[in-house]
Amino acid sequence: MAQWQHPAWVDYLYPRSEATGARLRHYAKYFKSVEVGSTFYTDVAPEQIERWASQVDDDFRFVFKVPRHISHQFEEVGEADCYKAWADFQALLRPISHLLGPTMLQFPATVEPRHLPLISELCARWTLSTPLSVEVRSLEFFDKTENESALLRLLANAQCDKVVMDSRPVFSTEAYCESLIDAQRKKPRVPCHVAATASHPVIRFIGHPDLERNHFWLDQWVMKLSQWLEEGREPTVFVHSSDNIAAPTLASWLDEKLQASLAGYSSQIALPVQSEQMGLL
Repeated sequence: MAQWQHPAWVDYLYPRSEATGARLRHYAKYFKSVEVGSTFYTDVAPEQIERWASQVDDDFRFVFKVPRHISHQFEEVGEADCYKAWADFQALLRPISHLLGPTMLQFPATVEPRHLPLISELCARWTLSTPLSVEVRSLEFFDKTENESALLRLLANAQCDKVVMDSRPVFSTEAYCESLIDAQRKKPRVPCHVAATASHPVIRFIGHPDLERNHFWLDQWVMKLSQWLEEGREPTVFVHSSDNIAAPTLASWLDEKLQASLAGYSSQIALPVQSEQMGLL
């Protein structure tokens, strides 16, 4: 999931009586990873990182987002301070490196091909042993010509992974409800160009609120994920829905489809029995 707590998940993934600060422990019973957006928006203290780490088992993986003053505000911050912040962020994560999945360096649409030297330098300065993944949103990086090729070469040479954003489901219909209006306003509408530039590709799937519509795209991902797994890659998939209420259901459907399609695949999700009810919300 792209978060470990949601008001709609009370009495489902965690009991109502549980303090919000302890909900991660319950979430980790059902999922093996989580996207952490807190580090994008604000400074997170080392003590907070340690508290989160204390709530999960050793096979759990955190996927942190890089602070926005590095990815979005680097021109305001300045080159020297940007690289210092990059080193400081890695130092923050290093104590829990055994629990890290791919770290996501997410750039806004204003980061264009002219910024490739910056992307290259940040990749080169990644010193943790865990994967780094890069998400771009400028449409110039999806032009199927030299701009896109140059980015893919850069990432492949740096052994960094590309984040593949699949927002096709939420843009497949007109926005007929509040959650879809909100999703279409906030989520990037970029082409879903699937490429694995290293061994830990990251997928961000944004599901449609009409849950049954999502089978079409989930089935496509089953084929690609099966291929990657057979190649020895270790993909990470984060499933959103327009309001994220039913995201656990969509994730469990993908998990079930992979079990049916790929011999030797072990289930990664074990939702509570109320999962059928979530699918109706």
